[in-house]
Amino acid sequence: MSNNDTHNPHALDEAQNPDELFEIMNPPTVNFDPYSDHPLSTNSFSTRADAHKQGLWHCSVHIWIIKLPSSILLQKRSMKKDTFPGRWDISSAGHIEAGKSSLEAAHCEIAEELGIDLRSIGEHDKSNMLNGGLRHAFTIPAEQAPLGGCNAFEFVYFLILRRNSNPKLSLGAEEVTEVSWMDVGEVIQALRSGNDKFAPRTKDYVNAMEKYIQTLLDKEHA
Repeated sequence: MSNNDTHNPHALDEAQNPDELFEIMNPPTVNFDPYSDHPLSTNSFSTRADAHKQGLWHCSVHIWIIKLPSSILLQKRSMKKDTFPGRWDISSAGHIEAGKSSLEAAHCEIAEELGIDLRSIGEHDKSNMLNGGLRHAFTIPAEQAPLGGCNAFEFVYFLILRRNSNPKLSLGAEEVTEVSWMDVGEVIQALRSGNDKFAPRTKDYVNAMEKYIQTLLDKEHA
């Protein structure tokens, strides 16, 4: 289901930039806590191309958009993407460029890929969002270079929409080919089972994601 209502002025003109600069992090400790720990910088930098080629640890941001009571927005990655092309994936995601915070990167990615500019959104649209917009839930170190991805500390945010919300989306065609609202439970199960139509997520990631969403739904039904 594509929902590309208008031209997206924030969209990028390429699927990825190999010269994008990343801050390189130390590998995670074995007891990294996704709720309280933070990546530790090596105080060095690398291009996207070199970081991916060498398996260097860097940072990315993920934004899951949930529409109550139980729908979640997924995007299908462009075939031009250098990791997991053509697979269903997070509502919006991308790497964190050197010098940017995870929240700054989240605002950029959701605008570039979906045309949602949270920094200039109107009061009517804000009223459809719970918690005032993006909320950071956890940060997971994911070693996915062996799977065709990259090694990244994934800062995971959620944007929760009220029932009957119908956000207008303008896709960044170089990065996203289509989007679809899916059932939360079915998406969790697909990720747990390693369904190859979906970009893979680590076991710790899926556990933290399910826990956060279940807490949210329990509050909704209380």
